[in-house]
Order: sequence, then C-alpha cells, then structure tokens
Amino acid sequence: MLPTPYSLFPIPYSLLPTPYSPLPLMNEIIYPTLDLFTYDLRNALGEGQEELQTNRDFFKKKLPPELHDLLFQRDTVFEDDYIELLPKIKRFETSSEPYPLEGYYYPVRLNDMYGLLLDCSVNNQTEAQPVESFKQLKTEIEQRLNHQPATIGQTWIISGWLPQSEANSPENIAKDCYKALMPGSSWERNLEGQGQFLGAKIFELSHYRLVIPETAASPTTIQNIQENQHVIIILYPDRATAEKSARFYHHWLRLFSYRHKVLWAYAQSRFLKRTIKNRYTDIEEDKQSISENQTNYQQEKLSDLLRRVQDSIKAYTIELYQLEFQGGIIEINLSNYQKRLESIQERLPVIAGQAEDNLSFLEKFTKLVKDKYLLQIAKDSNNLKRILKLQEDTINAMRSRVEVAKAERDRNFQDAIAILGVGWTVASFVPSPDKLSETLIFSKPPFSEPWLKPAIPLAYKLSVALVAAVLAWLLIRLWPGFVKLIPLIPKKK
Repeated sequence: MLPTPYSLFPIPYSLLPTPYSPLPLMNEIIYPTLDLFTYDLRNALGEGQEELQTNRDFFKKKLPPELHDLLFQRDTVFEDDYIELLPKIKRFETSSEPYPLEGYYYPVRLNDMYGLLLDCSVNNQTEAQPVESFKQLKTEIEQRLNHQPATIGQTWIISGWLPQSEANSPENIAKDCYKALMPGSSWERNLEGQGQFLGAKIFELSHYRLVIPETAASPTTIQNIQENQHVIIILYPDRATAEKSARFYHHWLRLFSYRHKVLWAYAQSRFLKRTIKNRYTDIEEDKQSISENQTNYQQEKLSDLLRRVQDSIKAYTIELYQLEFQGGIIEINLSNYQKRLESIQERLPVIAGQAEDNLSFLEKFTKLVKDKYLLQIAKDSNNLKRILKLQEDTINAMRSRVEVAKAERDRNFQDAIAILGVGWTVASFVPSPDKLSETLIFSKPPFSEPWLKPAIPLAYKLSVALVAAVLAWLLIRLWPGFVKLIPLIPKKK
C-alpha cells in the first residue's frame, strides 16, 4: 500500500486540535498537502528503441539524479499495467521558511505511459496553516520536476484536514486553496462538481481548451495544442479520515492516467483533422492545375501533378486511419476509467464504514467523452471518408482523360508515321522520270535542262509519296482497320 504523508510521523490524538481549542484564523488548513500526478508517454505505436530511450531520458529529468540508474531496471517487459519503478519510495525534507516541507517521489509504469506521483506537505501536523502555503508547495514541486512539462497530462490534488471549527465552510476554504494554487482561474467556471469521499468534502475543477494554430507547423508538445488543467480538492474532517485515503492513491494514479490519455488522444485527433483539412486544400489546388494543363497538354507537368496528387491522397488515407485510431484509444481508456471509478466506489463502503460517499460527479467526464469526443471523431471520420471517395473518383476520372488524350496523341503520331511510310513505300516502286519517259510519247525527258536534272527525281518521288500519303490518310479515316495492313505492304529491296 502506498504510504500517505499523514502516516509518516504518527502524532498522539491528544496533541491534535480539540473543540475546546481557540478558534483558528480564517482560511486555514491542517497539514496542507499537494500531490501532483503527472503522466508522460513511454512509447507509441510504431516507435522503436531510439524513441523509447528519448522518452525515458525526458522522464528521468523529473527525478533526482541519484535515482536515474535504478529507474528502469524493472521496466523490462513488453506490456504491463502497473510496475513500481523504484524498490522503495524516495522521501525528502527541506528546512525552507516559513514552511518546512516533506514529501516523496513515486514513479510507476502504466502500460505505454510513465506516471509520477510527487507529494509535498508542510511538515507540521498539529498547527493550522494558511492556505497560501499551497503556493510554496507548488513552487517546490515544480522545482523538483526541473520545470519539465507533462507530455500527456497532469492532475493536482489539494488535501488536508479542517480545524475543529465551523467558522468557515469547506467550500469557502476550497475556493481559497484553489485561488492559491491557480491564481487567475475562475472557481465558478471551472467547477465540475463536488461530493463526499470517506466523509470528506471533495471538489473537482477542470479547464480544458484546444489551442491548435491554423498554421501547418507540427506541435512539439501537447501544450501546443491543448490547455488541460485538472484539480481535485479533498478537505478531510480529521486526521483519521485523511489517513484512510492512503488506500486510494493507487486508484487515483490509474484513474487520472485514463482521463488524461482520453484528452491527449482527442487533442491528437483534432490536430489530425486540421492536417487532413490542409491536405484536402492541396489536393484541390493540384486538381485545378491538372485541369488547366489538360488544355495545353504538357505531358511531363501533368505526370508530376498526377503523381503529387496521388501521394497526397495516400497521405490523406493514412491520416484518416490515424484519426480513427485515436477514437479507439479514447474508447479503451474511457472503458478503463469507468471500471476504475467503479472499483473505487466499491471499496469506499468497506473502508469508510458509515461515512457518506458520493463520487457521481466524476461520471460527468464519461458522459462528455461519449456525447462529444467520440461522436465528433465518428462524424469527422465518416465525412472525411466521403470526401476521400469523391476525390479518388475525380482523380481517377482525370487520370483516365489524361491517358486517353495521351493515347490519342500517340495513335495520331503512329498513324502519321504509318502514312508517311506508305507514301514513301509507294514512291519507291514508281519508275524514275527517265524510265517513265521511255514508255510515253516524249522523245526526251521533261525538264531536261541540265541545271534541273538533279532535282527532278527527288521532286518526282516526293510528289508521288505525298499523293500516296493522302490516299492512305483517307483510307485510315474511312477504314480504320487499314492501319493494321500497312506493315504487310511489301518494301522495295
């Protein structure tokens, strides 16, 4: 069982505040504790050892250097739902002012993710502390993480137990805690719901927004395409109730991992949709260029355009499959989220006893994913498939027209060669002017002037070839099968 900071230093109940103690100041909490659940990608589909090592190097930066050699010694199997990466929890203490701090690191592998629970508390379990102490706790955690962002997502849990006083309502104290942790955030806008956990008041606040730019630049981190702020606040009625919460840290670690994997996959799907949209624009531009070049018929340019648009359609198809794949990631992680939440709710009566429990507000996320995220991806996929089919049909028709035009030009060229061949073959069988004159009434060849004699045979043969070519052209037009007989015409040896 993962230890909670409340059990690290047992304090006799006689030293805890009692109803007879002086009323504490407003907006205070005993043993303020801040837990960060942060998640990073271990390896994605299609990634090899090089990418795995890169992801491990990034994850190592969030832990002290003395843990680096131990961190992945247990991470040796292909697939595992939950692996503790360290043989024991790494604790720390500080003597910072005005609040001395304590906490621990707890890294795990969660299938294709790495998870880290980084806990930090004010090292004082007897005196109430102002809620402003959460600012220092957050600063300490961020420094220990070396200000490294999460590649998938992260959740903050604010916790502590309330002083023995009803001078301030749990909701007002929770508002002050949230303001200290997330200055500038709106409680009213971000509040997702509230309920009971082990008899404690629990609140969930979430801010999620896509920030995908219109430009074609690829994102370098998940923060480039989404804003994802998730905070849980648990205000226990006493220390005994707080100590019971240690049995649920493993469940929180898993539950939040599924939530962030869903949001991560949805953000990836939106970026893919934008990429496909830009791809469609490129295809339309290439289609327009093909139509323009068909008029002038520039064979080399048309071939390049057809090759390029075919590559774009292939990339479009791959990205469409990737979009559907993100929908599958969302479905499996949503299912795991529901099962883990059910598991938590089943364990609550056993551990809490007679305490009231109500975590129904956490089920809102399930409804949101089903009614919006999965529905959106399904509709986008269907619409983009229709567009792809239309584009493929259009491009195939264009390619057919280009091929027909090319075949027609090739046939015309071949016919021209055949016609010229017929003309020249016929001319080769015609006697020369000198021999022809002997069979006629002329006593001497026509145009017998000496200076014309060299040109007469050539001009004569060209005239005969031209007449034969014209007759062959007429025959081809009137009887297309004649072109097949041309190779059978005997050649003069």
